[in-house]
Amino acid sequence: MIRILAAAALAACLAGCVTPGQPSIPASLLTCSDAPTWRKGGTQRDVAGYAVDLRDAHADCRDRLGAVRSIMAPTE
Repeated sequence: MIRILAAAALAACLAGCVTPGQPSIPASLLTCSDAPTWRKGGTQRDVAGYAVDLRDAHADCRDRLGAVRSIMAPTE
């Protein structure tokens, strides 16, 4: 009986030492918006629109990378 209790206690202690597996990253965070394509020619308005679209694509990737970073960050 004592052996069973000792084995159970040892198993409980060892269970606390198990390291968790790699965290799961949602598939939605693994892809970013595509950068807008630039077409030759155009007006200053076209250039301004392109700059805004490019900034939005960058912000999308930055935000997704930040989410992945927070998932992968070690907890203390």
